[in-house]
Amino acid sequence: MSAIARYFKANGASVSGYDKTPSDLTDELIQEGIEVGFSEQLNPKDLVADLYVFTPAIPKNHPAFAVIEAAGRTWYKRSQVLEWITAQKTTIAVSGTHGKTTTSAFLTHILNHCLGTISGFVGGVMTNYNSNLIAKDDSTHIVVEADEYDRSFLRLHPQTAIITSLDPDHLDIYGTFEAMKEDYKTFASSAEKLVLHHSLTSVINHPNTLTYGLSDKARFRAKMIGVENGCFVFDAFDDQIKVGQFKSKLPGRHNVENALAAIVVAHYSGCKSSDIQDAVSSFKGVHRRFERVLERGNLVLIDDYAHHPKEIEAVINAARELYPNRQLTVIFQPHLYSRTRDLLDDFVHSLNRADQVVLLPIYPAREEPITGVSSANLLNKLTLKTKLLVEKSDLVNAVLSLSPEIVLMLGAGDIDRLVKPLANAFKSEVNVE
Repeated sequence: MSAIARYFKANGASVSGYDKTPSDLTDELIQEGIEVGFSEQLNPKDLVADLYVFTPAIPKNHPAFAVIEAAGRTWYKRSQVLEWITAQKTTIAVSGTHGKTTTSAFLTHILNHCLGTISGFVGGVMTNYNSNLIAKDDSTHIVVEADEYDRSFLRLHPQTAIITSLDPDHLDIYGTFEAMKEDYKTFASSAEKLVLHHSLTSVINHPNTLTYGLSDKARFRAKMIGVENGCFVFDAFDDQIKVGQFKSKLPGRHNVENALAAIVVAHYSGCKSSDIQDAVSSFKGVHRRFERVLERGNLVLIDDYAHHPKEIEAVINAARELYPNRQLTVIFQPHLYSRTRDLLDDFVHSLNRADQVVLLPIYPAREEPITGVSSANLLNKLTLKTKLLVEKSDLVNAVLSLSPEIVLMLGAGDIDRLVKPLANAFKSEVNVE
């Protein structure tokens, strides 16, 4: 939503909006000249806007809907607005249960470096630009993150689609994983070309498909993967032809695959290999995607948006590879009652890969509580020796008492607002000075 706001602001519109609570992002929007309110009561001047945009994450009973509709005006979904914006551009849409934000950010950065005439809408703040948007008047290409939530991605009609992964999620919307797969197939069929993770070929069929991944079954693949000075280094091959050696600051083999998907599109968009190499090596990542907030002595604090079991597992694996033989503490705030219920066993499996786990209560977002679904129930199923359930107000003291080494703060709710307080507490500790 903030990228949409920034896009219209950059194009000369007066923009205002509302959020539930203040955050670093809302502070930045205000500094950029966008009015942001935090009350559910609309300002009377908002009744004369030309366009009203909403995200389906907002509850249907929010009073803003009734007020605007009573004034005879129409609300439009974020996905509808993206459809309008992308209709006249060469569009590359990036979707997938996991990896779509990093991949779309990677691709936006690479194409911006190589082609220049690029706009990009990303679901996270790109560190290189301190924004989730690149908007240029003369852009010939547009990269957009295509969200499967509420079937939003079905409104897009890209020239190229990327699908990074496909696992059960948003079952409150889809009902079944099979129904979710069918909509992914529909999304894929809307594109002229499909760049597809090799593991999904048995699910999604497209007449013009380029597969990618770490397996020899993929046409475009990464080999000779290693870690050098904290960076992942790998060779990329198109079939049997070496495209080049690439160095990425982003940790984890899952991010090698995310980089690879972006490299595929850039390669077939006519970018020179040397330019792609430079862009990959200069990409600094996305805020809250394995963001190393603090590194002092034996302590590392990492903030990540991971909220699905597969994402949690990928982040833990990346941390294990970068920091072998180090104690790993995961702080996790479950996001949505329905997701916690539907994927409970998978959450247990992923979290058990840590050495210590601290759980926060479930962040409800748009949902009402579901009987029998709680962080306490999840905690009881974990087999770890050290596991805690704490309120947000008690988190800092609880974590300090564990004397942690590598700390992962994971979740898509408001756990990010606890990162700075914990980092400041760590800084005051003698053992990390």
